Amino acid sequence: MTKNKTKSAPYYNIGQLRVDYWNKLKIETSELSRCNKGSANETTHKQKVEELLKDLKGVECFFASPGKERMQKLENAFLSHEYASLSNLVAETTKQLVGDSYRSNLEFITQEENSIESPSEDQYDGARKNHFEVLFVDEISEQEETKLSNSLRLLRSSNDKFTYGVVVQTSFQDAMIALLFNYNIQAVVVRYAPPYYSKGIAPIIKPYIQQVTKLDFSYKSETDLGPLIGSLIKQFRSELDVYYVTDTSLGHLKDSTLKGFRRIFYQTEDIQELHLTIMHGIMERYNTPFFSALVEYSQKPTGVFHAMPISRGNSVFKSRWINDFGDFYGRNMFLAETSATTGGLDSLLQPTGSIKKAQEMARDAYGSQYTYFVTNGTSTANKIVMHTLVKPHDVVLIDRDCHKSHHYGLVLAGAYPVYLDSYPIEEYSMYGAVPLEQIKTKLLQLKEAGRLDKVKMLLLTNCTFDGLVYNVERVMEQVLAIKPDMVFLWDEAWFAFAGFAYNYKQRTGMYTYQQAL
Repeated sequence: MTKNKTKSAPYYNIGQLRVDYWNKLKIETSELSRCNKGSANETTHKQKVEELLKDLKGVECFFASPGKERMQKLENAFLSHEYASLSNLVAETTKQLVGDSYRSNLEFITQEENSIESPSEDQYDGARKNHFEVLFVDEISEQEETKLSNSLRLLRSSNDKFTYGVVVQTSFQDAMIALLFNYNIQAVVVRYAPPYYSKGIAPIIKPYIQQVTKLDFSYKSETDLGPLIGSLIKQFRSELDVYYVTDTSLGHLKDSTLKGFRRIFYQTEDIQELHLTIMHGIMERYNTPFFSALVEYSQKPTGVFHAMPISRGNSVFKSRWINDFGDFYGRNMFLAETSATTGGLDSLLQPTGSIKKAQEMARDAYGSQYTYFVTNGTSTANKIVMHTLVKPHDVVLIDRDCHKSHHYGLVLAGAYPVYLDSYPIEEYSMYGAVPLEQIKTKLLQLKEAGRLDKVKMLLLTNCTFDGLVYNVERVMEQVLAIKPDMVFLWDEAWFAFAGFAYNYKQRTGMYTYQQAL
């Protein structure tokens, strides 16, 4: 008897597959447009184009751009044998997707559809606006979906700093797949009670959705699935704004439902209110308190009386010898000059204004309890952390290959290092991580020598300089089994992006700590 095995994924993630398949489609449609009508070569390329369109349709349904409308245009051109038009449309779409230009340029977002386009230059007066996508979870028809998209599009204002496309998913599973695939989604609206099972998952995406298919909430009632999505989003995509539309009165909603959503709407509420709420939520997250304060400060007519010699650029721009220095960097660089003595901005040592607000926003973004800004670089930050956590004569288990600032910090703190060695990867002429067995062996040796009580901290680089990542949860579990009060310092300076991608953040110290709480 043979066991069923999950087919391994040929790409690391759906993003790589998506780009590669669009490039394949571009090549095939270009070849098809040059084939002689009725030739065997034409038949071969038609078959390949048809297969690629089918596969991409199963992927693009989770994105607003290019979206279902663009895929339908491509299919119509293919079925109508308009191969030159098809080739041009695919080439244009591929270029804009690969370059990611549609996310920052309103010229690529049409008023007629929720996908990529190239209207005239004066259509939006040259406006450039960041573009995001909103996921609506609701069991509605395609006609209702189109009506919803059009209604929201009509609410756009020329004064808006953002535009957004609409992605509608009609089931619990499809919604979770969209959240896993589509990093452009920045807000989610859960409307009413979605069914659990997807009506059709394309075979091409199955190797990439195991995190969704291993979930089983099919036993839940549909009325419970909406609030459940809200709680799961906090796990998968904690940065998102999540809203709930329901017919249930506020008094009958569970406390967990009330806490799981940023705002709860009722069916009778105006769609304009929903639109404004979405835009307001994005504006709050887009806010940059310290940078905004710095820009405001640079525009003030401030007299300079401190000892810094640049003097808001006057000493540079008035010089016959170094004014090219000012031209190179620009006037704003010098207008933004400030110091702790002028009172122009907040204090790093005891922030109460813009820096404090910025640190609180950074804290929420990374999911930490506290976040502090350091202007001396990561090396000084490492030394600050070392001095905070260890004292003279403490023992620290430390990766010999970690950044030199950690070694300096140990010397300055007067702590004793126990060095750990990474394993070599000779095939690629580099070193990997520290084996877990070596860490445990060192701890047991220290225990046998009666020095385990002196061990304060384990310091590892995650990820390594060559990109290798630890299984953080496993390391912490097995180390804590030997030393329950161990302090872990995961140097993730090269891995800071990981907190914003679900597949990566599961291997971070911050996420592992949060899950343990």
